[in-house]
This record gives sequence, structure tokens and C-alpha cells, in this order.
Amino acid sequence: MSPTPPLAELHHPEWLGVWIGDMRVAFPTAAIHAVFSTQIKRHADTAIAPLDVEVHAGVPVFLMPLTEWLPHQFESTQPLPIAADTSGQDGPWVVAFQPSGHESQPYTPCVGCRVEGIRGPFRGDSVAGHIHFDGVPWPTWTPRQAT
Repeated sequence: MSPTPPLAELHHPEWLGVWIGDMRVAFPTAAIHAVFSTQIKRHADTAIAPLDVEVHAGVPVFLMPLTEWLPHQFESTQPLPIAADTSGQDGPWVVAFQPSGHESQPYTPCVGCRVEGIRGPFRGDSVAGHIHFDGVPWPTWTPRQAT
């Protein structure tokens, strides 16, 4: 399988839209390892089991709130909404990201985020930090470049 070309080389990149609460985000599909639906497990005692982990295709996916993961691994010309506290919200979908934002070995553990919904994938160019799809502006977030 040939590697996915860098985002800058694609004529019309492919995006995946996700949402949680009022927050909408579009990611390049090249940065996504997997998307899957899951049953949300409620931990009775978070002092004993504070870790949120799912297993997808035999590989652990360590879960973090989307608002915590975004600023550390992705960048955008659009700021996170100030009222975007999604830490108390869970969703039935998990978006697992490629380690370091690019294709990895198939059985490499990765980090993911729970979201309420998925839209796409869809193609288009990001204009002024957004891509418009179905009449909705989706703020675009791309993997941070290594410094």
C-alpha cells in the first residue's frame, strides 16, 4: 500500500467532521487511524480506574477529551471555542489518531477521543481555516509539524 501524500500535495484533501456538544472540527483523513462505534463504559469508581481505554482490532486506543488533545497535537487558524468544555461529555464514537499525525505500523497503540457524531468523509479545500460541507463551516485542524 502506498503512503498517503502530505496534505499540502493533495488537490482537494479529504476531511472527516466530528462533533461533541456545540464544538465542530474537521480533520484530514490522513491523520486518522480508525473510527469506530463503542459502548460507553461508566466507571463506578474513577479513583480505581481513571483511564479510558478501548481496544480496536486488538490494539489499545488511549482516550483523552478532544479539547485536551487538539491543542497539543493539532493546529488551526481557528481557536477552540471558549465554552468548549467537553470533558463531561461522552459520545458513542471514537476517533483514533495516527501516532505523530502520519501513517504508522498497523498494530501501534494510539490516542483517540470520544465524540458524539461523525460526518463525512468529504473533499474540499480549507478556506480561512474552515471547510464548508452541507452548509456548515467546519473549523479545520491539521497535525502539528515536528519542531
